[in-house]
Amino acid sequence: MEENDEGAAPQESTLSGTPNAAPGGDQGAYSQPAVMVGPKSSLPKVMGILMMLYGAGMGLLSLLALLVVGTTIDDYELSGISVNTPFMYADAVVDVAFLFVVAYAGYQVFNYQKSGVMLALYAIGVDLVMGLIGALFMADMMAEIAGDSAFGSAMGGIGAFFSVFCAAICGLLVYLPVLASADSLE
Repeated sequence: MEENDEGAAPQESTLSGTPNAAPGGDQGAYSQPAVMVGPKSSLPKVMGILMMLYGAGMGLLSLLALLVVGTTIDDYELSGISVNTPFMYADAVVDVAFLFVVAYAGYQVFNYQKSGVMLALYAIGVDLVMGLIGALFMADMMAEIAGDSAFGSAMGGIGAFFSVFCAAICGLLVYLPVLASADSLE
């Protein structure tokens, strides 16, 4: 028999066994994979606050503007400019409603509800339609003031362009919480 001079048995340098093997028996809830959820984004809270401030503040100012629509119409008529009186009142009422809807939608976005974003987008769409109709009426008024239909058409085109541009920017800002943090919204 051969003797080992070192006095100890040789050791293996590798581990043996089955790594990552499932333990035997029923593990219940612990056998499911863990899902890690990060914190909710703060962007909906910030945008909701901004929407509420804008909607409430501008809504109160547009409510004051609604009270002086009659005076504005009288001033136009005294200047010799004919205006569409029913449209002027309808536009003022829609502006008030639009802004308070945006404030309510901001409250919903603040509470992480995706329906608030959609409500605000619908309100922006209604306001865009009223803005485009208003651009047509303003084009007629400008043509009457200048005595030139080309000038009125140019002013109406500029008004329509700015209505679409502003609605697009507002829509993008309102939709930002969905673009940046859709998983945070319910």
